[in-house]
Amino acid sequence: MELLAVFECTLRNCALVEPRQKVLVAFSGGADSTALLHLFCRLREGWSLEVCAAHLNHALRGEHSDADEAHCRQVCTGWHVPFFSRRVDVGQEAERRGISVEMAGREVRYAFLQEVADAIEADVIAVGHTRDDQVETILLNLTRGTGTAGLAGMPMRRGKFIRPLLGVSREQIRQYCALHGLTFVEDISNLDSRYSRNRIRHHVLPELRHLNPRVDSAIERLSLVVRDEERWWQEHLRALEPEFTLRRREGERQVSLEWLRQQPAPVQRRVIRHVVRELSAEGMDLEFEQVERLREAIQEGRRAGVTLPGGNLHVAVGKSALRAWLKPAGCPYPYEIMVQIPGETPVPSANVTLFAEYSALPDASLWRQDNWEVWCDASRISGGLMVRSWRSGDRVQPLGLSGHRKLSDIFTDRKVPVHLRRQIPIVCDEEGIVWVVGICLAERVRCTHETERAIHLQAQPRGGW
Repeated sequence: MELLAVFECTLRNCALVEPRQKVLVAFSGGADSTALLHLFCRLREGWSLEVCAAHLNHALRGEHSDADEAHCRQVCTGWHVPFFSRRVDVGQEAERRGISVEMAGREVRYAFLQEVADAIEADVIAVGHTRDDQVETILLNLTRGTGTAGLAGMPMRRGKFIRPLLGVSREQIRQYCALHGLTFVEDISNLDSRYSRNRIRHHVLPELRHLNPRVDSAIERLSLVVRDEERWWQEHLRALEPEFTLRRREGERQVSLEWLRQQPAPVQRRVIRHVVRELSAEGMDLEFEQVERLREAIQEGRRAGVTLPGGNLHVAVGKSALRAWLKPAGCPYPYEIMVQIPGETPVPSANVTLFAEYSALPDASLWRQDNWEVWCDASRISGGLMVRSWRSGDRVQPLGLSGHRKLSDIFTDRKVPVHLRRQIPIVCDEEGIVWVVGICLAERVRCTHETERAIHLQAQPRGGW
């Protein structure tokens, strides 16, 4: 059966996507995500789907990372797919959080995808994990001392995230790309044995396949059996929630210690993991030692606490309750998004959408009604427009003023709170800043009576920084 038919059956039979929905595809530019995006584009008309793509530049490979982003943008332009991107130095992020580069990349990537999906109101977020990825994940979980949840592997669906290629092999994906002449990027970091997954892929799995050529199918069967058992447990625990839940609200759960002490060890472990996985958008889990430390504290009536990697999710044993909670989000990540002209460009970190169009110049009194809606001279724009976050050292010559000023000084004059400054969208072209949304338009792009063609820009909802 041709891969498109398999893909369509999976979407329908597993209820992953419905006609007329908006799909956000996680697009790295590799073979898997390229095939995934191409498959959705082929179904776009027949299913009346709106297909968008998001790319996170991890900034781990210098110019190669930037080239991958440029490739993805070019593909999306050719396929008429709205494209969203962000550049995050994952290496620095890992060092700041004290976690591995792999884990930091995963957390940042999933947070970015969720943020974009919320901003554009996507119904689902499609990621390109294959059957090979599933096998590698299960083995990797096994080496870390996983419970049954880890042996179940990745689900076909978790919340908005879907994995339509989970039953397709990496080799099938390569064949599909070759058949349709799809170009994709090769991430050389996939060969780096410093990363645990790569050691599994290039060293452990070949040995296992030497012992049993059908080991991939055997591991896949194991995951299917365990996944059914996990599903039963989840339903059972949800039925028990009224008995053990003391508090349930956004970002927090509290469980009765009195109830937990009366339960056998397997139920205690399950409940502790249940409340943690409910709060973790990425489905992160506690390690066995962490669960046992909490259980011992519960039985002995003393306080104890653990923090999951990344430092955002905490679990603690108090006087009468086991409390799990999410740390409030800190400063937003830097962002950089191409502005669609004409069209809408969501800016998730700023909670606004930019609207851009080419237009004739209106009456002079309307050229700049306020700094949330502006007109600029299209002939004075160099290249395309991009919206990004504020960077230290940014300078601009505000409309009607002489000389350039540091944007940080303008923020200070306008009394913009420090914690909001990196959220404010800054629209740029190849020469520099064009418009600081809600603050000022650049003098160099101002309209005059000689302006023949204007670009009309506005941000919604309007607000105040």
